[in-house]
Amino acid sequence: MKLPENVRLRKGIAGHIPWYSNNIAQGVYPNVYLPKKVFENLKKEKPDPKNIAILAHEQKHIERQKETGPFKWGIKYSFCPSFRFNEELIATKAQMAVYKKFKKYFDIEKSGKYLSGWLYCWPVSYKTAKRELEKTWGEI
Repeated sequence: MKLPENVRLRKGIAGHIPWYSNNIAQGVYPNVYLPKKVFENLKKEKPDPKNIAILAHEQKHIERQKETGPFKWGIKYSFCPSFRFNEELIATKAQMAVYKKFKKYFDIEKSGKYLSGWLYCWPVSYKTAKRELEKTWGEI
């Protein structure tokens, strides 16, 4: 697959923290930074749909940052839990669309735990995250 020009391999210190470097992708306007495993897989002729979905998720964040303004988006994302949750839900919808396209299972329970957990600074309860993810899955 030909990667968009704004997709980068995560380097620097973040690339040397095993849990972080292997699992976390980030969209920081105007670029998407991917872990090596995801980045390399996406360059293959037939990448794993899961990795295509990760890219779709992060590209949606870039799109939203451009619309809102990167600085304003970053401040709101950092300090407003409801904004952060809604932005993750919007990006997850893009991710889910890839899963549906490839007829893959999307683990709503696992995603709900992440979205309601420490990684996103506990923006909502698990019950709320799961309910909103189920609703979003049904809209696709």
